[in-house]
Amino acid sequence: MMTTKVFTGANVFMSRNLVPPEQFDALHHALKLNGAQVFLCCDPSRNALNDYHVISSPQHEKFGDLQAKGCNLIGPQCVLSCAKEQRQLPQQEFTCCLAMDGVKILASGFEKDEKVEIGKLVIAMGGILHTKASLDVSFVIVKNVLAAKYKWAVNILKKPVVTINWLHQCWKEHRLVPQESFKVLPFSGLTICVSRIPADERKEMERIILQNGGKYSPELTKKCSHLISPEGDKYKVATRWGHIHTVTKRWFDQSVARR
Repeated sequence: MMTTKVFTGANVFMSRNLVPPEQFDALHHALKLNGAQVFLCCDPSRNALNDYHVISSPQHEKFGDLQAKGCNLIGPQCVLSCAKEQRQLPQQEFTCCLAMDGVKILASGFEKDEKVEIGKLVIAMGGILHTKASLDVSFVIVKNVLAAKYKWAVNILKKPVVTINWLHQCWKEHRLVPQESFKVLPFSGLTICVSRIPADERKEMERIILQNGGKYSPELTKKCSHLISPEGDKYKVATRWGHIHTVTKRWFDQSVARR
């Protein structure tokens, strides 16, 4: 009894101008071996559900034109992964690879246009971008520790909280890269002023603040997010301004310890 090959019914258009030369033969072999009908050309008019166009990346000059015509676009790594895992080719605007297959991502602290770009990358790697907090989220990407979902992710979700650079590295390597190097540092996004603490200790705190992703401000300005100080003149000013968090040296030590 003959079994149906996994790419049977798929019409795949693959031009040498759109695919890296070093991958062309492997792609052609994988497609033919798994039952695809392969056309060694680019035909933007072919945009049916079972028509696919292999293209190296969204940066290719032809990408926008093919996308505008409603073509199913797939990356070389997507083809090879689907062949290896015996899966059908995905039907969406563009799938680069399957690095995030089944992975659920939440992004917080980003502007609307930044979230759109994050969504494109996640979906193109086979992942799912959540718009609301959920306990089944796999990773949380935050801009910095001021992000609305940062504390929730750290204290309740207790899943990896990473920077946008982690996502970009996953995209670059076509895999889920280890998150340790991309953890959000405890003072990321914060501008911290330190007052009424001995100069030598203050200098060491400045070093630690910078080392942990923050900015150190020798003067209290309205750009500061935090003031570490016992009560005093700067404390009163910060309180009057209202938007600056007045915290203690203990808060500083605990923040560093959580890294």
